[in-house]
Amino acid sequence: MRTLIKIVRKKGFILNPNDEEVTDIINSVIINEGHCPTYLPNRDGHDQCPCSEYLQHNICHCKLYVKENEKD
Repeated sequence: MRTLIKIVRKKGFILNPNDEEVTDIINSVIINEGHCPTYLPNRDGHDQCPCSEYLQHNICHCKLYVKENEKD
């Protein structure tokens, strides 16, 4: 089975610039069948990557996305 991960670019965030970390995170998401590898589901149960914490609250627990000013 193939798992697709939707990339969602939000103002103030970038995809983690560390390719090794991104590869590890994406592999973990694939192993978890599309679910965030570090975030427990919230009340709405939305833990598919990208999770509701990132989409609605600008928090990326797994660090697939980082704030633009934290990239260094």
